[in-house]
Amino acid sequence: MWVHAKPNILINGRTNHLAPEDPGDLPEGEEFEPEEAKRVMEAADPYDALLKTITDDSQISTGGKFKTVAWSVRLCGDTTEYCQFDPAQKAPRSNAVVVVRSLTWPGAYSFFYDGKVQQVYLGNGHKFGQETSNFPVNPPEVMADPEEYEDGPEPTPLEEPPKVEEEKAEGDEAEEEPEDDD
Repeated sequence: MWVHAKPNILINGRTNHLAPEDPGDLPEGEEFEPEEAKRVMEAADPYDALLKTITDDSQISTGGKFKTVAWSVRLCGDTTEYCQFDPAQKAPRSNAVVVVRSLTWPGAYSFFYDGKVQQVYLGNGHKFGQETSNFPVNPPEVMADPEEYEDGPEPTPLEEPPKVEEEKAEGDEAEEEPEDDD
């Protein structure tokens, strides 16, 4: 019987409910009760049992009305029992490996061999679902480089640029007349 112990992941993505906060806009005469608010939050998003069998997990939809179990269990390798490995041991040994694969989280594997359990996850962090694809999306089409701009003056030069003084003729200042607004 395969069981798993995992913290419950709530709807908000956390493993624990946050402490309820006082809303501050309660009607006159009512007091904020944090214990009651916490019970309401836990009723809206309850915890799952910490230790449950893999057969109790909800089934996953494989398209349309079809559903399948959330785990795949396989026995791989040589299932023959051998006694000559260690004469001191009275129990026979086998070279078989039990592989348990999660279909909900593609890439999650558990292995049982010689009394030891090892786990590995080789996925992309996405649950299995019809709306998501396990294939990467093609990158966008490579576009041509934009036209290059011409070099201009340095916006923050290290040295002060030389000042160009405009020479105005003495008579030019006197000839300037105010513009008429028509």
